Amino acid sequence: MAKARGWTELADGDEFAGYRIETRLGRGGMGILYLALEPGLERRVALKLIAPEAAADEVFARRFAEESRIAASIEHPNVVPIYAAGEEDGVPWIAMRYVAGSDLGRRLVQATRLEPEHAVALISQVGNGLDAIHAAGLVHRDVKPANVLLSGEPGSEHAYITDFGVARNVATESGLTQTGRFVGTLDYVAPEQISGETIDARVDVYALGCLLYKLLVGEVPFPREGEAARLYAHLHDPPPAPSLYVPSLSMALDDVVIRAMSKSPQDRYPSAGDLGRAAKAALSGSAVAIPERTVATGAAATRETAAPTPVAAAPTRETSKLPEVQEAPPGSRRPLLVGVLLALLAAAVVVALVASGGGDGSGIDGAVGDTGTTETTQKQKPQPQTLTKAELVRKGDEICADSQTTYKSYLGRFPGGEEEADPVYSRLLVTISSKAVRRFRALDPPPALEQPLDAYVNAQEEVAGWDRDALSAAEAGDAAAYAKARESREATKEERERLADVVGFEVCSQPQ
Repeated sequence: MAKARGWTELADGDEFAGYRIETRLGRGGMGILYLALEPGLERRVALKLIAPEAAADEVFARRFAEESRIAASIEHPNVVPIYAAGEEDGVPWIAMRYVAGSDLGRRLVQATRLEPEHAVALISQVGNGLDAIHAAGLVHRDVKPANVLLSGEPGSEHAYITDFGVARNVATESGLTQTGRFVGTLDYVAPEQISGETIDARVDVYALGCLLYKLLVGEVPFPREGEAARLYAHLHDPPPAPSLYVPSLSMALDDVVIRAMSKSPQDRYPSAGDLGRAAKAALSGSAVAIPERTVATGAAATRETAAPTPVAAAPTRETSKLPEVQEAPPGSRRPLLVGVLLALLAAAVVVALVASGGGDGSGIDGAVGDTGTTETTQKQKPQPQTLTKAELVRKGDEICADSQTTYKSYLGRFPGGEEEADPVYSRLLVTISSKAVRRFRALDPPPALEQPLDAYVNAQEEVAGWDRDALSAAEAGDAAAYAKARESREATKEERERLADVVGFEVCSQPQ
């Protein structure tokens, strides 16, 4: 590969690699996009050139060229077609189909947030496109609103995933380039990208979960002040539940977002398509018909052997819908976790944030195609293996610790606590207790602990039931019924702690 020349941005009328430049469309952290005319065919294309400062990084430029050639082989209705990829005087470029239109980022500027059906339909399409990218052995690494192109009428658009400027074959490093450049957008970046671990297709599943939250709520999951605070939140803060900020949303969608944004990759959906199907099922109250599977191949394939969390059956109880209320923006009401760790994290990520911002924020107007779908092989999930006692205790205590952390992270928003029949507060407790029960039920204990664990989980299921009763009472404005449900929960607290101690749990058996 030739060394990139010191080039300046192209002007209208310039020629590059046989294309005539008509105008510049935008510029992002890694590339510059032009509207260009392809001589001979007389068709307009979106021509992307690697940014001059990125082209100077020879390793990065080589990867850009290699992965663009792979991306050009992908044919899928939800992936922007790439016509050609090459190099001119050491500068890698790709030519994509151009369609004048809009992107999801611009749409959100106009609409703030989307109706659940609209949001889920778009996420499902993007998930299918990401599956095709992963099946080709690539990881996009910069899934965000500006990289989702839209065509068609508002409310029934066709979605396309675009911008392969930071997509890469992930056979080697993580989210950092060899020169310390961080690749990705901070509001949608997975924890393993931040910590420098080896990444796979599931970083895009995490980002797609963040995007679903953004579409439903109108705010990113962790709207923190400063880059270090946002990175810390992705690494440590519990995934937020959309219904806490938009009470009319189904709590089944909470489960989808929370699982997609799990800190550990093996706890997420194994594929982006699985996330989209789960979101559709959450809206309809049905079960997912297609078994979960990983579709990624090559270097994008998942590396752990652990099975993902099983899909929970759709809830049979229909959650009451609360009327929409005018509230302050979510970011202004969420507690910010600030402390010494933030300072430490800020120091640790300084190098990683060089030229940060990743991907093009220009919202490239891309392709509308009638291309074929990518076929992938479905793989059945392996069955969970029986845990040892030590493993059971560790996993159970992790569940209790996660529940406590989630509760405490939101507590500052509810000064009235349990004394006030607040539907949003009650919904929080339902979300936490129901998720804990599902996670406990997924554990496979050793034979000697089957009965003790079953007794403990039954007690936890009673808690979830009382929380649902309290939510129903709060929604109905029945203060007496609300107080009774809360009293029932509190009256059995010591018994639950005793049952947890019988199993051997430490965190779960401690008074809270």
